[in-house]
Amino acid sequence: MKAAIFHGIRDIRVEEIARPKILENEILVKVKAVGICGSDLHMFKLGLFKEALIKPPGIPGHEFSGEVAEVGSKVTGISIGERIIAISNGGMAEFVAVTPSVTPGVPPGSTVLKIPEGVSYEEAATLEPLANSYHATMLSNPIEGENAVIFGMGAIGLGIIQCLKSLNKGVNKIIAVDLSDNRLKIAKQLGADEIINARNGDPVLKIIALAGMVPMMQTQWPTPLVEIVYDCVGYIKEFAGTPVLQQAINVLRHSQGRVIVHGLFEEDITLNLTLLVAKQITIKGSFGFDPVSLNESIQLMETKKIDRSKIISHEFPLDQVKKAFETACKPEESVKVLIKP
Repeated sequence: MKAAIFHGIRDIRVEEIARPKILENEILVKVKAVGICGSDLHMFKLGLFKEALIKPPGIPGHEFSGEVAEVGSKVTGISIGERIIAISNGGMAEFVAVTPSVTPGVPPGSTVLKIPEGVSYEEAATLEPLANSYHATMLSNPIEGENAVIFGMGAIGLGIIQCLKSLNKGVNKIIAVDLSDNRLKIAKQLGADEIINARNGDPVLKIIALAGMVPMMQTQWPTPLVEIVYDCVGYIKEFAGTPVLQQAINVLRHSQGRVIVHGLFEEDITLNLTLLVAKQITIKGSFGFDPVSLNESIQLMETKKIDRSKIISHEFPLDQVKKAFETACKPEESVKVLIKP
C-alpha cells in the first residue's frame, strides 16, 4: 500500500510499504480523508513533536475518517463496512490498524467513533480539531454579555467561533484576529462580529477601540472591556513579533480577564508579566479534548448546528502529500487541508 513517510524537515515522501496485519483487538481502516493538523506543520517545518505524531515507519496523520475493512476477533460493536472516525496516528496511508478505545478519548490516539448519517468523510475528518475547540471554549466558561477575542483563525480558532455561536453562550462580541484576509473572511461568515488583520497596525489598540474600556475603573492600569482571549497561535518563529500571550495579557479586563492558551510554541518567549499580576488575570492551558468535548462535538455536527465544510479549503490525493503540507504552511491561502488516500 502507499503511505506518507516523514523523513525530516520539509521532507515527506509517498512510499510503498506492507499493508498492516491487524491484531485480535484491532480494526483495519481504509482511510478516506485525513487532516493536516497545526502540530503536523510544526513537525514538518522544524522537526518538533515528531515522537508524538508519527506511527512507525514514520507515518503522520492523527485525525482521519474511513471505512472499516477488517475487524479483529476480540473487537465488538464495530462491523466491516462501517464509516468511522479514528483519532490515532498513522492516518496518512491507504490503510491503518487502529485499537478502539473502551472510553472515547482515553487514552489519546486510539479513539473510534461511528460517522453520523449525513456527515461526509471530509467533514468527519475535522472532528478532532472541533473537539479541541469545544474543550477550549468550555475551559473559558463564557458568560452572557462578555467580549471574546480569538487570535488565530486556523481550524481551532474558527472552531471556537462555531462553538460560541452554536452553544448560544450569549457572548456580546466576538473579535477575530489573524494575518490572513481570507481566514478573517471565513471568520466573519461563521459569526465573528469584528475582524482585525494584525498586519495593519497594533491589534491591541484596535481591540480596545472595538471593545471599549471599563467605565469608571479607578486603576492606573489600562482596563479594556475584554473578558476572554483565546490564544490559538502560541508562537510561530516565521511570524516573529510580540507573542500573542503578551497581547492577551495587555488587552484583558482587570480581575475578570482570562486567557485560554491552545497554540503551541516553536521556541521560548519573553513576557512582561507586570499586568498579569496587577490585573489578576487567569491563564489556562488547553490541550486536546476530553470525552465530553468529543461526544458533544460530534452531536453538533450530526444536528447540523456546526457546518465543518466551511473550514475545508483544500483536498489533495496522497501522491501529492508534499504539496498538501506546503499549501497548509501558507495561511494566506489555506485553512484546513485534507489528504484523501
